[in-house]
Amino acid sequence: VHHESCVLSLDSCRMSKPILYTYWRSSCAWRVRIALHLKGVEFESRPVDLVKKSGQFADECYKLNPSERVPVLVHNGHSICESLAIIEYIDEIFPGVALLPKDPVKRATARALALHIASGIQPLQNLKVMQKLNAEEAGKGQKWSEYWLTAGLKELEKMVEKTAGRLMVGDDVTVADICLPSILYNARRWGTDVAAFPTLLRIEKELEKIDAFEKALPENQPDAQKA
Repeated sequence: VHHESCVLSLDSCRMSKPILYTYWRSSCAWRVRIALHLKGVEFESRPVDLVKKSGQFADECYKLNPSERVPVLVHNGHSICESLAIIEYIDEIFPGVALLPKDPVKRATARALALHIASGIQPLQNLKVMQKLNAEEAGKGQKWSEYWLTAGLKELEKMVEKTAGRLMVGDDVTVADICLPSILYNARRWGTDVAAFPTLLRIEKELEKIDAFEKALPENQPDAQKA
């Protein structure tokens, strides 16, 4: 990742059209798509099939990110990996709705909730983990994912009960909300009883009303695979 800033020509940086290496069902790429849509940023989507490790853009994506994961954002000649780092970059570079609150306490709270999802829950049932578990024993990945998603979402529900207004941290969209739809999607996919998390479901309904969240849904991506 290049760390050079766009201080000398911020306007030209904003005008440059970003490229996003993405996969329709990737939780991490989903977060970044939401962030870009919230900011109203036009971007070029370059799908990478993470299951088959193939496709038109796979090789160039993996050269940019040796961990062979998405998302990768390319902007103004620089490449950035890891969804939360990309989201903070988007927030700092592009005008529009703030994705991180200005208030220090709310900002830290939003980051903490986002990290609980992105670093605490989601990695335990990502593609590489599931492939390894299912290779060892058929069906093992399903039980593993359901267990950790249920445990993680129980914790998240209790956290958000203390911080929520209309959304996860007060009434405005934050990076925490950006992380919520994909983890609930995964929970349903792996058989978790999401009815046990009424606060999270209420917030999810609010987020569904926002156009940027609708545009970022897996089924609305050009590489979506119809079941």
